Amino acid sequence: QEQSSFLDDLEQKQNSFSISNLFQHPTIIHHAQLIQQSINTIHTLNDYPWSSLHIVLARASFAQQRIYLDEQIRFSSNKTTMRNMYVIPLLYRISSMNDHISITRLHHAFQSVITKHNILRTALYIDDTNGNIIQHCLDANIILNEDMKSYGLTIINIHNDEHDHMDEVIVEILNQADLFDLSVGRAVRCHILRHYPPSQDSISYENDDLLTENDHILISIHHAMFDGASTSIFIRDLPLAYQSDDSVSTDDKLLNY
Repeated sequence: QEQSSFLDDLEQKQNSFSISNLFQHPTIIHHAQLIQQSINTIHTLNDYPWSSLHIVLARASFAQQRIYLDEQIRFSSNKTTMRNMYVIPLLYRISSMNDHISITRLHHAFQSVITKHNILRTALYIDDTNGNIIQHCLDANIILNEDMKSYGLTIINIHNDEHDHMDEVIVEILNQADLFDLSVGRAVRCHILRHYPPSQDSISYENDDLLTENDHILISIHHAMFDGASTSIFIRDLPLAYQSDDSVSTDDKLLNY
C-alpha cells in the first residue's frame, strides 16, 4: 500500500521534473527527497502569481487579424446583403408582468461592464507606419466621456402595428453601416425595443424609464472582441451591475487577453 501511494504521488509530480533524475537516484528515500524538492519548488513559484503588465497597445491577435481583414476584403462591398457579418447578437425579452427594468439603471450597468472589460473598449486599426493591425485598449473615460455618454444605448419605440415586424426591425439594426466603428473602440451596442402605444403621448417619466412585459433588449457585440465563451461572463456581470446599481468590481492586477 505504501508503494502504491508512492507511485501515485510520483505520477502526479512526473511533469515537474525530468524522469532521468529518477534513474540517477536509485533508492526510495532519494526518490522521496526529489519529489519533496519538486513540491517545494512548485510552492515557491505559486507564491509569485503572474500579474498584468498594463500593456494597452499591441499587435492584434491572429484571430482579430483574420476577422478584421476578412471583413474589410470580403464584406465591405455594397453588394453584400449582410453589412455586419461578424456581429454577435444577444436578444432578451422581458417576460415578467410584474417586474420591470429601469432603462437608466440598465444604461449605467452597461457602461460599468464596458469599464470592467477593456476588450469592449478596444480599438482595432492598421498602423500607417508598419502596416500592422493594432489593438489599442482605450481609457474608459475616453469611451464614456460626456460627448459619447449616449453612445452604446439606443431606444426604439415599437408601435402596436409594427409588432408583427419585430424580426425585420432587428435585422435592420444588425445591418446598420454605423453599428460598429472599431477604429475608435466602438465594438458593443445596446438597443431597447420598447412597445409604445401611439395613443400614449403624455406618459410620466417614471413609466417612460421602465421596460415591461414583451419589451426587448438587443445587445450587439463585434466578434473581433467577443466569442461564445464570453457570453456567460457578460450576462453574469450585467445583472450584477444592474442589481447593485453600482460599478462592477475591477482588479487592475488581473491578466487580460
